[in-house]
Amino acid sequence: MNKIKFSILLSLLFFTAGLKAQQLPVYTQYVFNEYMMNPAVAGTVDHVPIRLTYRDQWTGFTDMSGNNIAPKTFTFSAHTPISDKLGLGGFVYSDVTGPISQTAAQLSYSWRACLSKQSCFCERKKFISLSYGTRFTQFAYDDTQTTNWNEFFGLESDPVLPNVIETDLFVSHTVASYFYTEYVYLGFTGQNLFARPLKIKSDPLFENIITPEYNFIAGAYFPLSEDKAFGFEPSVLTKTTNWSETQIDVSARVIYLNNVWAGVSYRTAEKAYAFLFGFEMGDMFIGYGYDTAVEGISNYTGGTHEIAIGVNLAAFSKFQNVRLKSRFKNRRMLLNPFRREGNRTDRRGSGS
Repeated sequence: MNKIKFSILLSLLFFTAGLKAQQLPVYTQYVFNEYMMNPAVAGTVDHVPIRLTYRDQWTGFTDMSGNNIAPKTFTFSAHTPISDKLGLGGFVYSDVTGPISQTAAQLSYSWRACLSKQSCFCERKKFISLSYGTRFTQFAYDDTQTTNWNEFFGLESDPVLPNVIETDLFVSHTVASYFYTEYVYLGFTGQNLFARPLKIKSDPLFENIITPEYNFIAGAYFPLSEDKAFGFEPSVLTKTTNWSETQIDVSARVIYLNNVWAGVSYRTAEKAYAFLFGFEMGDMFIGYGYDTAVEGISNYTGGTHEIAIGVNLAAFSKFQNVRLKSRFKNRRMLLNPFRREGNRTDRRGSGS
């Protein structure tokens, strides 16, 4: 059974890593940390969101010795406005999938502006943010402690994935745009841009190319009751490269009393469902996500667990062109969207 598990993991690994690129980390709770998907989010809120995420993917996969070789991702990120127009952000992550691992750090800055007239009502204002980031990635491939697909079936060694230890450090670039209001957001990102091929041992006929990834994210918030005790927030994330099919994540969550939420998500590429739970206590944030097993390997894994914790440092509340507090709390502080026209006012609620 362990041999079967290990063979399936390697086949999935090589399918996603392929001959051209390594897979970027996957996040089920992307809606709670959009900065990891789009660096133009930096500086769009009036506080410093600090997030720590641990993802244990496909739990239960072991090697032939019983060692856990399931993919694992650890991420730390933070971003902040530094003026009325500028934002700064960064993250580090470690992603390990069998013999392939990568450790990356990115620093980005963003420029944002208001697209609406200053005389318009606050909740109707539209904003735009543009960003550029530089990423340093340490890529490692260590096949000396594992048995790859070819070895398992007694085939010739794969010339592109040699049975050796190889490492390489390369630089790539990220560009992004992000449109947002207090109720709607959407953004586009290009990652792994202008990266050179990996300098690892390979057959002369092959290049281990770092393939760019492009993603699109969008979401909205809809109050469900006049007192705004309940809110509904759907979102979508798409990711594509020039050698793979587009992956689509569709999510929706219901938020209760400003600080408790539950939701579901569906990932088309893996045909997997996810369930999201979380709550906020003051400035502290805790979220949990569980993904069902990927189609075809449900007999070999207990699914995926993802835990996110964080804190919102209220340090820059006076800057312009930002949203108030965290998104799911902001919108309850705005003017009541169910109000009558005659009750309209220029002021926000208690969050102003």
